[in-house]
Amino acid sequence: MSRDWWRRERPPIEWRSIYHELKRLEFRGEVQRGYFVNGLAGAQFALPDAVEMLRATGENAEDATVVMPVSDPANVYSLTLTEGSSIDPLARPRGAGAVLVTRGGRIVLNSESRGARIRVREDANEDDVREAAELLGKHLVAPRGGARKRDVVVDTIDGVRAAGSRWEEAFREAGYRSMGTSLRYLAGV
Repeated sequence: MSRDWWRRERPPIEWRSIYHELKRLEFRGEVQRGYFVNGLAGAQFALPDAVEMLRATGENAEDATVVMPVSDPANVYSLTLTEGSSIDPLARPRGAGAVLVTRGGRIVLNSESRGARIRVREDANEDDVREAAELLGKHLVAPRGGARKRDVVVDTIDGVRAAGSRWEEAFREAGYRSMGTSLRYLAGV
């Protein structure tokens, strides 16, 4: 938790009250104060377990591919981290089910409408897109809250029909199948 997160979430409680409560929790040993996210201004607070997880990320953490809902509180991609910095244009897809797929701390692609619309980073390479597409498909077909698995149908990639897009082959190699002008990731795959 930090002031920048508070600004993004805009809860009905002023930051000063939240900060005093976080300091109280720190004195009780329930949270730790530090600078955990580079570029995020001001004091940051985290649970002790979260701090240990950050320390134990390992050498390959920089190359890890992560699928994250845009609404996840851990999503720092839509925050302005330093003065004068800009937000990645892929960081703010629309809709309740919007998802980001990152690799090495950079957004590779985003997804809106349960995968129907996908945007890919302009300078992405085939391997990153293939891996991101596969993890996105697995993420979207995973059953949640007792709901049954459903196929993912990608209608557009970067604003053009998925089956004729520049990234069609990478998606096919990731397990998607052609379905007319769309691509489908089967829930049973």
